[in-house]
Amino acid sequence: MTALVIDSDNIFWIGTQKGLFKFDGTNWKNYTTEDGLVNDTINTLMLDKTGNLWIGSPKGISKFKNGDWSNYTTLEGLFNNDIRCLACDWQNNIWIGSRNNRLTKYDGNTFTHFHINPVASGPGEMGHIHTITCDMKGNVWIGSCISGLSKFDGTTFSDNIIDLNYFVNTSFCSSNGDVWIGHYTGAYKISDGTWIKYSTDNGLVNNSVYAFSEDLTAKIWVTTENGISAFNGSTWTNYLPELDYNLKNISCIACDSKGNIWIGGQNGIEKLKLK
Repeated sequence: MTALVIDSDNIFWIGTQKGLFKFDGTNWKNYTTEDGLVNDTINTLMLDKTGNLWIGSPKGISKFKNGDWSNYTTLEGLFNNDIRCLACDWQNNIWIGSRNNRLTKYDGNTFTHFHINPVASGPGEMGHIHTITCDMKGNVWIGSCISGLSKFDGTTFSDNIIDLNYFVNTSFCSSNGDVWIGHYTGAYKISDGTWIKYSTDNGLVNNSVYAFSEDLTAKIWVTTENGISAFNGSTWTNYLPELDYNLKNISCIACDSKGNIWIGGQNGIEKLKLK
């Protein structure tokens, strides 16, 4: 598994290296290039504000809803086809992260390209955009493996935020507006303009953060290289791989409408066994 989203109808959409899988709680369906998918290797999934499923791959983007497919590549306006992450802002603009440290905004008609921190990415345009999050204030947060954390406020880019200069893995905006950043040194949260770092020193199970999610009680879930942590606003609860082998290297996590926590990685998908 490479990606997991759960839609408003509690349908599971799962990205793999063998196409897109749909699970309705009973039945499975696999979509591949034969059905209209742009490529069978899926890097990322995202649901927009109108329920369209966006699928990023090494060969471009697919949009899917109610059996209809639309594909986007450099021929339609992408900067390049190697798509690493996707996000949607409150105006339903689609934000696209790709290699060459390029961020792209798609408003439904026009693709607009931005080179993130060109000084850090250098003349060879090194780096990949690995994560994008749109917050409630209209900011777009961008994480790169080569240039770290950047922010776009709609007019100006800010780079090297809190000295996270490389290997930003993931990001997330919670329901209260806090922005979470996953790094190999821990989880960072900005709340009301103040940054807080969480690491093994103050309760996080492991410092290499891979993914975030939020449950129905506003608890923040964090997957890491070696276990999962849940934060209730003051304390952490850890779930260790010694109890469950599948808790290692979890690439994606999501909460369904019943409050169940689902995790996915190289060993497949499972419901987290909560104490």
